[in-house]
Amino acid sequence: MTTAILPGTTARLSTGALASAAGISVDAVRFYEREGLLPPAERTSGDHRRYPQEAVERLTFIRVGRRLGLRLEEIRELADACDHVTDCPADHAEALLRGRIADVERQLGELAALRDRLVHVVGRLGAHRDSLEDLLGPDVDAGAELPGDGAGESR
Repeated sequence: MTTAILPGTTARLSTGALASAAGISVDAVRFYEREGLLPPAERTSGDHRRYPQEAVERLTFIRVGRRLGLRLEEIRELADACDHVTDCPADHAEALLRGRIADVERQLGELAALRDRLVHVVGRLGAHRDSLEDLLGPDVDAGAELPGDGAGESR
């Protein structure tokens, strides 16, 4: 939907000005708009995007959420909850963040197990007693799931 900006209306920000004010890239602004995390911009008669000042707060909220490791869907959920009330619901945010803490703890465990397997393989390589095929055999795998191999991931 195209909405023309009328003379005398509240100043709007260009995509570049918004990106600069929020501390993100222009591509990120467009991405968040495409993903529905940022409401669609109004358009000038020349079809240039123009955003309200409130978009800076929204993008700052998104940027902070990303720095906390939240997934886009989690950020959307929190942002939507905050949009409907004057104060963001702390209980909802706390529950969501506790869930992320549990995810991080699980990932740390997986990474520690991966580190242990790598140390084991390096130790065996240093001894020059096994062929590479033997080194990467079933005892290295030990049925462990590697981080990022896709199994059991929700990202």
